[in-house]
Amino acid sequence: MTQPFITVPIALSCTRSATITLPWFVQCTEYNPAPATFKPLVNGETAFRDIYDAIFLAVKSVDIICWGFQPSMFFKRGAGGQGTKCIGELLEDVGKRGVKVRLLCWGGQVLGLPEINNRFGPEPNMPHRPAAHMRPRPHPSRHAEDFDRWWYWSVAQKDPRRLTFRNVVMDPSVIARHIPSVWQLAALKNVEFMTRDFDLPSRLEIAFRTSLFGADKQRGAGNKAAGGAAMGLAAPTHHQKMVLVDYEVPNKAVGYVMGHNMLDPYWDTDDHSAAKMPWGYLGRNGATPRHDISSRVTGPILQYLNDNFCEAWDRETGAGLGKARKPAAAGLRMLPSLGDKVMAQVLRTHSQNGKQDIEEMYLQAVNNATQFIYIENQYFRFKPLADKINEAVKKQIQWGRDPGQHGAIHLFVITNSSDEGMGDGTVNTYRMLNALGRAEVIPGVAKLEQEDVRQADLQRQYDAARAQAREAQGAVARVYQFTHLGDAYVQKLLARAEEKLQQARAKQAEVKAQMKAPPNAVLPAPIDGLKVHICTLVAPDSPPDKWQDVYIHAKLMIVDDVFMTLGSANINTRSMEGDSELNICHENEAVTRPLRRKLWHDHTKGMGDHDDPAEAFKQWGKIIRRNADNRNNGNAPESSLIEFSRKDPKRTYKD
Repeated sequence: MTQPFITVPIALSCTRSATITLPWFVQCTEYNPAPATFKPLVNGETAFRDIYDAIFLAVKSVDIICWGFQPSMFFKRGAGGQGTKCIGELLEDVGKRGVKVRLLCWGGQVLGLPEINNRFGPEPNMPHRPAAHMRPRPHPSRHAEDFDRWWYWSVAQKDPRRLTFRNVVMDPSVIARHIPSVWQLAALKNVEFMTRDFDLPSRLEIAFRTSLFGADKQRGAGNKAAGGAAMGLAAPTHHQKMVLVDYEVPNKAVGYVMGHNMLDPYWDTDDHSAAKMPWGYLGRNGATPRHDISSRVTGPILQYLNDNFCEAWDRETGAGLGKARKPAAAGLRMLPSLGDKVMAQVLRTHSQNGKQDIEEMYLQAVNNATQFIYIENQYFRFKPLADKINEAVKKQIQWGRDPGQHGAIHLFVITNSSDEGMGDGTVNTYRMLNALGRAEVIPGVAKLEQEDVRQADLQRQYDAARAQAREAQGAVARVYQFTHLGDAYVQKLLARAEEKLQQARAKQAEVKAQMKAPPNAVLPAPIDGLKVHICTLVAPDSPPDKWQDVYIHAKLMIVDDVFMTLGSANINTRSMEGDSELNICHENEAVTRPLRRKLWHDHTKGMGDHDDPAEAFKQWGKIIRRNADNRNNGNAPESSLIEFSRKDPKRTYKD
């Protein structure tokens, strides 16, 4: 990647000095940097509460793009949520007030077949929608599944009184039982719900491009084929997550760029407690604690969230919303009460538009690192990013950086090690970690992969020795024809040929023995100028005998306490080059540093939240070792932070 030249005018009549800054924003692309206010929203309790309040106060419009949506989900829970409604009811209520609600969700299509993810996927993105049918209105706190079915039925029908095939064939008694209730139903007023998927040409294009022309060119042929088939032909997804409220009202417009899905498992508190509630309105009711980050924005940056929404909505509906809303962009104003002022940039991965700006942003940002890189991500398996980090470190050393004198670049990573978190892409996770010198934290896969490389190298040596033996054997046979002459020179040639034959056969035997030797141990491979922690999280109140994983769903990167990005994009080929994704980035230290401090404080209970990356790295190492001892000795964790460790040798190539 070559950074384009940037020309900036300077008023020499006013000054003859300038401060040169690193190029953080992506140049010459669809969305320019724009003024904004920005506030990070860490974890579901904070994010969903804020979004609930914004929707509750809406006066004109609510626009939502999501990967997953659950109508019965309570955005406010526990004592602070008493008297509040689930999101399906909230959207219904604001629609009745005349607010136009538009909701666009990924359809869950797999292999071109609709709703497959909802029926058979590991995480249904629209739970209970396939079973939606006519019914009396259930209460969401007591009958969440039935409410989901009712809501999806109501929002999908212009006239909900029309009986579906499911009503008549699967449950004919509904006609007799609920005729009075049925005729009281009405379509949700001002609430439009649409789904979107990729057509066959788009899926073929993604499979072809990601497998043959993706940035990760070092993958094996089988790896490329499996990945291309999974993320292209089988199940490309619309993975963006955003909310836009009252875009047409300049003094109220607010937007959200999100990591969270609107599903029960994504609601959690900063505590990430192992305790699980039986019902969603009481608190966390997902299978595990879940860590995630979203953001709230206002100001001119909203025009790009609006463009993203309108483009997608108009593609599915032909409504012409983008054209109708164009004049509103000129009136957008920052609302300082809702966040800190920044210059920000909205970035997308969008296969249908040929955009891979999030990938370019990641590769550019790590190239700018001089002190540290901090990453929280659901997946950590896009090897070109590791290669770019290594390249940046190597170049700085070539240009005079002395790690002993100037310090190393420190890389802090928090990601998943569980089956749920990385089951589809263990090989590419290994490749990423191996490139960073940390393959020993994934020893099961690492041992198999490294043994494959060793055996392939030995096989090449064996084949070469066998070829040399055949050649020497032929030489012996040719020379032997002349031994009857008794010539001393012939005898010398014969001896030399037999010696070469013996050496070649000895080499064959040696290599054969090496092939049968046990695999080498998987060891750390330190990289000069780069220090790396690979971590994950557990519930800090986990029982001593059963530590509970915290599922990492965040998509955050911070560089040198200045630059940060968050949104929907994971660190894998699917998010960088296949699925539709939406991220935002900015370069304001006054916003970035407090967020990093909060996260490090939460993860380490204040023991590893130092501003000096070298000191933080040292303290993280101590916490990791103490928690490893705690686990081995049957004690509870002292904090959430533990070292990434995956011993399962299963190799998977889908992602």
